[in-house]
Amino acid sequence: MKWRRFAYPIYGNKLFNKILIYFLSLLLPIVIIGLIVYWNVDHLVKKDVTQKLSDNLSFSSRTVDVYLGMAQSTNNNLILSDTFQRFVQPYRLLSDDDKVNLPLVVRAIANNQNVLSSFVDQIFMYVDTDKVYTSQEVVDFNVFFDTFYIMSGYDKSFWKQKLQSGSFFELLPPSDVLSYNHVDPRQVIPSVTTQYVNGRLVTMVTGISASAITSTLKNNSIFSETSYFILDKNQRLVVSSDSLDPNAARQIADQFQGKEQHAYVKVDGEHALVVRIPSETYGLYYYSVTPIASFSNETSGILSLILWICLTLMIVGVVFSFIFSFSIYNPIKNIREILGESDKTQDTYGKSRSSDDWNTIGRRIDQLVKQHQDAALKINRYSSELLDQFFIYLLRGNPWKQQDTPNRVLDEIGFTADRYMCCCFMFQFKERYYHEIGERDRLLIQEKMKRVIGGIMLPYVNGYLLEYEPDFYVYMVSLKQSEDRSRFDQAIEKIKTTFEYDAIYCELTIGIGNIYDNMADIAKSYSEAITAMDRRKSGIVTTIADAAELTIEETYYYSFLDENKIVNGLKAGNLEGIKADVEALIELNRGRGVSYSYLGTLLVELWNTGIRYTAERQLRVDQFISESEYAVLSSKNTRPNELSDRLQKLFHFYERIIHETVFKNEPRSKTMISVISNYIDKNYHKDIYLESISGEIGLSAKYVSRIFKEGAGIGISEYISFVRMEKAKELLLTTDYKISHIADLVGISSRTTFLRVFKKHEGVSPMDYRNAHASSLQRRVDDM
Repeated sequence: MKWRRFAYPIYGNKLFNKILIYFLSLLLPIVIIGLIVYWNVDHLVKKDVTQKLSDNLSFSSRTVDVYLGMAQSTNNNLILSDTFQRFVQPYRLLSDDDKVNLPLVVRAIANNQNVLSSFVDQIFMYVDTDKVYTSQEVVDFNVFFDTFYIMSGYDKSFWKQKLQSGSFFELLPPSDVLSYNHVDPRQVIPSVTTQYVNGRLVTMVTGISASAITSTLKNNSIFSETSYFILDKNQRLVVSSDSLDPNAARQIADQFQGKEQHAYVKVDGEHALVVRIPSETYGLYYYSVTPIASFSNETSGILSLILWICLTLMIVGVVFSFIFSFSIYNPIKNIREILGESDKTQDTYGKSRSSDDWNTIGRRIDQLVKQHQDAALKINRYSSELLDQFFIYLLRGNPWKQQDTPNRVLDEIGFTADRYMCCCFMFQFKERYYHEIGERDRLLIQEKMKRVIGGIMLPYVNGYLLEYEPDFYVYMVSLKQSEDRSRFDQAIEKIKTTFEYDAIYCELTIGIGNIYDNMADIAKSYSEAITAMDRRKSGIVTTIADAAELTIEETYYYSFLDENKIVNGLKAGNLEGIKADVEALIELNRGRGVSYSYLGTLLVELWNTGIRYTAERQLRVDQFISESEYAVLSSKNTRPNELSDRLQKLFHFYERIIHETVFKNEPRSKTMISVISNYIDKNYHKDIYLESISGEIGLSAKYVSRIFKEGAGIGISEYISFVRMEKAKELLLTTDYKISHIADLVGISSRTTFLRVFKKHEGVSPMDYRNAHASSLQRRVDDM
């Protein structure tokens, strides 16, 4: 029975057989590779070693070229530096004040030598034969070359000749150097640059350490027996790591034909592999000499090793193929069973599991991964949408309707503090923006705008940025510390500076609300911010409007008289008169400091006046307005610069009402009421009464009284008194006229009658009414 359980996976399961075949197939490459290596190992080893040596020498040569390039650029940069241009002159021409600045030249040389100290022995400069400038001091020319820095290959006369002609960069053959602070001589490679400074030739010499170059070559060496040498384009020996004879070096170089990079030559009676790499920048040739004995021992060892490895792997591989196949198959089988239990297609899965285990597992894992990704995206989207929805409710002043507030998410973003405020950013793009920037780029800009604003604000002060509407962003700030407000101001200034560069394409308006202790008062701060934006000064590219500098009233003014004017205009079909009355009402509220949010509420009331008017006539609202227009006009939330658009929609709504009610057989009585009310509104300051009005219209007083009472719901005399008292209140608040004069202006010649009528309507005398509103009047005067 055990044998049958062992044999079942072999004969009855395709997945197990595939696993076993995969393992056994690994043995075939081993046999093939072993045979190939057995016959070609010598060639492969030499080729591999040659390539490695070439790469190694190429890398080393580039490193040395970098050293030479740094020396060259250092010479040129130092000569062209501001210090050299200002202070380097022949010593005999220097004044005492100029000599005081010579340490600056020495310091500049020292700074450059510190940068190149790893491979530079000495940097010195001279402009005449009097003085030499080094990284330590200014030395007499003769003393320097006779005592301080003695070059066996170059005497004083050689260096004097260098001042006769300019050279951009010259690499001299190496020379032994002996200095006063070194006992043993050392070999350096002088690099010389002679250029004009202030009309005179200046020679800058950088002594490159030959030992540093050889160390660079040797340190990167693969084989310790490898030696290196460098020849220039004239086949002069520049550097040799093993004191190679120059003639022997040239003989090795002669073995190369054309552009060959390696050759097998005999050096000192021993076969060696020589690799050559040219340096096109400086005309140098780098050579590495590696004895073949250094790597030939690897060939025989590899041959025997390959043979034994092949035999061993053949035996061990067969055994372990079975072991590993069982070890791998059993966990796969368990995974298949676990996944199969949660798979909804278990019946289909069970029928094909003997032959399709691997595909089934893969399919199920893909499903789990996709479910995990979908869940993660859903959580992130839910958190973001939840926060956006929460803050939109806050801005609109609506209570949060869900059972749980997003406190956890607010804690994670750090939006918990003792004080809160609101800041608004509104972008107005110019025509140039749409003409010069493509549509695709505009979309990218608008997509990244929120990220840019948030990236600037968040490092300064914590908050949450909401894209409330296209091109309109609201940043709700949580102020945790006393200095957060100053950091907020810094962030606003940085945003202003950032977007001033884009002034040719857009205008940015920033509105700042007041600070409140309760998070629910963010709606007030938002209202103040957009009110400040509405009162901004025009003509400024980037405007910062702070509500703290304004007096804002959280109410609006819309009297019965104002509403009656709108209704009478609708009845009379006088659209232009309605427009004038509405615009005057808006300007009146603005002048009194009404907040922008309450201006939006006023527009809703004007809209509701039209709704009530249509309802009284048993007309459906959807006859006059679309769903999108209904959503705009019925909303109390108004963004800056949206007021004029909403007014146009409101006027369009009124126009449709007039068209349906006035121009489609509106009853004559309603038109008559509009005529009467308009007459009273224009002539209230005169001595008018029922008989004079009826006489002006050409109808009987009794008929006029009845028609007006039935249509307006108020008598003509009462309406005349109401209009006069509304005008009187306005004059009391906006002028300093005497009471008797105001009575004359509103059409009441008797001061006693005026006092009686006013107290009847308002409950107080005219003087008490004026005194009660004196502070409000003074505040508006101050604002103006």
